[in-house]
Parts: sequence; structure tokens; C-alpha cells
Amino acid sequence: MAKNIDNKPLTIKDIREVLIPAMEKVFATKKDLEGFATKKDLEGFATKKDLEGFATKKDLGNLVIKMEKVFATKKDLENFVTKEEFYEFKDAVLTGLDHILKDLETLMMEKKAEYWQHQRRQKFYKIITQAMSKHRILTINQANKIKQLNIF
Repeated sequence: MAKNIDNKPLTIKDIREVLIPAMEKVFATKKDLEGFATKKDLEGFATKKDLEGFATKKDLGNLVIKMEKVFATKKDLENFVTKEEFYEFKDAVLTGLDHILKDLETLMMEKKAEYWQHQRRQKFYKIITQAMSKHRILTINQANKIKQLNIF
């Protein structure tokens, strides 16, 4: 009768040559775990008890609510103009001011011209009234009425 290999008892040799190498391919060995942290390595890290004095998610949520009352949020800033919109507005305003300034300069020049014409007219009327009074073209009463008008 032939012996069945599957039913034979395991020997130490079988364990060393077949079972251990097969298990090393699936499970981690001590050598594989040497690079991992040990309990001793983690003693310097904080525990849950150490962290009790720090802010929780609820605390941070409350802080955000309080900060929204004091600081501007992105939603609040949507109502403000962008730099580009501001520069467009500024350009339009300055262009309008340039037109106004040009018109104002024209008016100032016209005012100066009118002033000098008025000065010339006053001198002219003064000379004419003096000549008319001197040559008795105007009566004394007429000359006095002209002086009362304060034309010159």
C-alpha cells in the first residue's frame, strides 16, 4: 500500500523548510517590524488626557461664529469693487473731470476777455461823457444822472 504524503506527520525539517518560509511571505517577521515605533518610542507623545486643555471642534466652531461678527468674510467682500472695477470707475471720473476742466478753462479765458472789453468800454464812456460835458453837449443835470449810474 502506498503512503499518502498529505497524511504524514510534520517534522521539524518540514516546518523549517516549508511552513516558516511560506508564513514569512504572508506574515510580518520581527525583522520586518524593527522599523516601527514601539510603546517605549511613543512615551514622549501626548495622550488624550494631555490634550484635554486644548480647543475642541466645538470651541473652534464658536470662535468662527465670534470672528464672523468682527472680521469680513468672503461673502461680505463680494459687495466691494475689484481693483479692475475701481480703475474703470476712476478712469471714467478723470475723463469727465478733464472735459469739465477744458470747459472751465474756456470760460475763464472768455471772462478775462470780457473783463478787458468792459475796462475799455468804461474808459471810452468816461472820455465821451467828459467831452460832452466840456463842450456842453450834455447839460449838468444829464452829466450828474450819468455819474449816478456808476458806469465807470
